[in-house]
Amino acid sequence: MLDIAYASPAEREEVAQFMNAVFVRAKWGIDSWRKLLAGRWCGPEGRYAITVRDDGKLIGVLGLVYAERQTSNGPRTTADMTSWYVLKEYRGQGVGKKMIALATLDPDVTVTNFSSAKAAVNVLEKAGLAELDRERLVWHPSNSAGFEVHEDPLALGDRLPAKDRRIIGDHQGLRLRHLSVETPDGLCTMVIYPQKKHDDYVTHEIMYLSDQPLFAEYAKRIAASVLPSEAAILSLDRRFAQSGIACDDVREFATPRYCQHGLLDPSEIDMLYSECVLLNIKIH
Repeated sequence: MLDIAYASPAEREEVAQFMNAVFVRAKWGIDSWRKLLAGRWCGPEGRYAITVRDDGKLIGVLGLVYAERQTSNGPRTTADMTSWYVLKEYRGQGVGKKMIALATLDPDVTVTNFSSAKAAVNVLEKAGLAELDRERLVWHPSNSAGFEVHEDPLALGDRLPAKDRRIIGDHQGLRLRHLSVETPDGLCTMVIYPQKKHDDYVTHEIMYLSDQPLFAEYAKRIAASVLPSEAAILSLDRRFAQSGIACDDVREFATPRYCQHGLLDPSEIDMLYSECVLLNIKIH
């Protein structure tokens, strides 16, 4: 009989080694798997994976990146799904469905999935995850009059709200740009993830916006301020776009984003605190 359960802290290394062995196409090594499972935002005793065992043998895993997010309604817990695998001989028996059922069981946790494979979409939807977003807005470099950009927002001290200081502090040491832009109506703080998705340009993905209406008001000029060169674009998921925003282009994702609806407004479900920033995954 198969045993499906949350992994204990003592199983961390075994789960990391399993992931390193089965995800043969992944370009990162064992240290990256350990970093993914370390509980950066929930502590070493927090949940980090669901395991499936057959008479003690590990035959399946589902990684979960737990975090306490700061929202407009106070702290809320999210769990980002990552690195889901079941050995081939155990597939087709409903094992994956049971794993997701356990992952989505807690009514106080919002489960997210930002980078699902197309083949997994049907399973996600059957498990109750709903489409969160399916397109992004894009800005190209321009000659619009730019604004002053602070490359180290934490140096602004008390000018930076506590929520923004916490978010930026939580993501130090990762491949992210932390910026505060001086607009005529105040600071617009952003966390941006630069990704080389295409040979011709770098996509600067906005992972977090402190003030979505302010960004909508000055989007073109903010883009001109933060984009480093002509070989770059600025990208924002549609759910963060407030009324009146104007962009240069709209592009559909290869696979939609997914989440459990109910606890958080979609506009507050950004892509920080996820596998994307821990593993430097390209967000398509």
